[in-house]
Amino acid sequence: RDVQFLSGAFRERRTAARETGSTCTAQFAVDCGDNEYAPLVGPYDEANPGLLSDLAPWTDAASGKRLAEQMNGLFSKRTSDDFAFAVMLFFNRFSGEEVDWVRHSIDVTWEKGVSRNAYELYSMVTKCGSCISDCLADENCKACIDALDKIDTRDQVSSYRTVVSYESELLRDFSLCILQKNNIFGCDAKIPELPVVRPLDEWRGQAMTTKLARSIMFGHLKDIGEETPEGSTQLPVSWKVACGANVAYDQFPSQNQLFYPSAR
Repeated sequence: RDVQFLSGAFRERRTAARETGSTCTAQFAVDCGDNEYAPLVGPYDEANPGLLSDLAPWTDAASGKRLAEQMNGLFSKRTSDDFAFAVMLFFNRFSGEEVDWVRHSIDVTWEKGVSRNAYELYSMVTKCGSCISDCLADENCKACIDALDKIDTRDQVSSYRTVVSYESELLRDFSLCILQKNNIFGCDAKIPELPVVRPLDEWRGQAMTTKLARSIMFGHLKDIGEETPEGSTQLPVSWKVACGANVAYDQFPSQNQLFYPSAR
């Protein structure tokens, strides 16, 4: 019954999108293997793709096709982060409103348009030419750039895994010049206001103080004197990460966190 309902809903939505010319529709059914459940992303309908999606890469239909393929790839990973990323990409492209988390891209794309791509490339060459030439002349650094060209760099997981595989001083200088010193791509990151997380008022029955907060951060780290918290097991690290949700940052095995007193 659920499958029949889904089939009917997909047909109705596809028909409505075709009749109204809507470009704000998206529907996916992962691994169903039937045209009836084919993705619909903006003006692109995988069941009835049309010629523009293949022959005119600058059109919305072609953009929808690229996004459909990307979203399918993200959904196939079956993680909450990738699901959220895929949905944000769709809304950023076809809802009429930009989504701050994914609106900035450092890639050369059809969606940016010729003029913006040309401006960014010109800025890179004129402001960071020496860093770029040094990186491209180095086998390891060039391999990283080539690998990054093959992915959407807004995908933090893929980008992070790529960068840490090729870390070098040349790559550091390359990214520092382009992304931070000159902000070639006009990126902007604001601290999220939600969710609102209140700090602890007390810990183990004691009112929270700066000294107590510091001791919690130091955790199980050994040899820190009077700031050692009660129950410390005197380890070379402060804390060990037991679990995490983000596959880029906190799902590595045997991950340690280290916090220690600053020099005074």
